[in-house]
Amino acid sequence: MDMSVMTDMLFGVLMVLFGVTIRRVFQLFDRLQDEDKVLHNRITNIASEAVSRKELNDSIDRVLNRIDKLEERLINGR
Repeated sequence: MDMSVMTDMLFGVLMVLFGVTIRRVFQLFDRLQDEDKVLHNRITNIASEAVSRKELNDSIDRVLNRIDKLEERLINGR
């Protein structure tokens, strides 16, 4: 075999390996983007179901008022 043919074959094999590697990198990148979209949708859904600060404060006030009423009953019952 001539040296230039061997060089061309080696260059061809290297190019094929490089092409396969680049294709795999882009496949992984696409998969990562898909998983990121799923995660983003999950976070968005959780955020939309979260309790607002006002609702939390109202619930806390309701519990504290109930505790105050129970304390009054205990004090007046003695």
